[in-house]
Amino acid sequence: MKHRILAVLLFLAATLAIAPGTACACSCARLEPKAQVGQSAAVFTGTVVAVRQVEGTLSGPRPPMVYTFRVDQVYKGKASVEFDVATNADGASCGYDFDTGSRYLVFASEGESGTFEIDPGVPLRTTLCSGNRRVQAGEAPLRMGDGVQNAEPLTAELLAALGTATRPTAVAKPSPPDAAGDGPSPFWIYGGAAVAALGLALAGWRLLRRRRV
Repeated sequence: MKHRILAVLLFLAATLAIAPGTACACSCARLEPKAQVGQSAAVFTGTVVAVRQVEGTLSGPRPPMVYTFRVDQVYKGKASVEFDVATNADGASCGYDFDTGSRYLVFASEGESGTFEIDPGVPLRTTLCSGNRRVQAGEAPLRMGDGVQNAEPLTAELLAALGTATRPTAVAKPSPPDAAGDGPSPFWIYGGAAVAALGLALAGWRLLRRRRV
């Protein structure tokens, strides 16, 4: 009897130990660089400048993370100087852990509301399986030697799939009106007033002359 109880307890312990890992582990299918670029809406290199976690509840699923990148080169998508990209909060759910201050080659996709149990509020998303890589700091287009230690290397095939990079340009914001420069010149204000006064005086003089005649 004791042996049976012990066997049941061991079975339950093994089940509890194995089940979570099996249910939560992230498994990635290997994609060729051409496929990684093709399935992405945005491909760029940029430095992580900010990170925030989406609000959630204590009883609910772990909210996703949103990383803000200062972009230096764009290989696909809109040439924006900044991108917000969402990912799950841990590697078990295929989230990618970006380090603030580090530069990355990022593959980001759009849509698929089912990716997150909580809406991150941004259109771009990425995962552990997307092909992201940490790269050397800088702002130039990627070269073969720009990979970093312990990261997946940059290959000739990957660089060929990326193609030509575009340097993002900031859109100039309109400056507030300046009283000295943007408004009408005082010369024109006073000149216009003088012309108007002269016109009124001339009209009055003509009216007086007609009455005398």
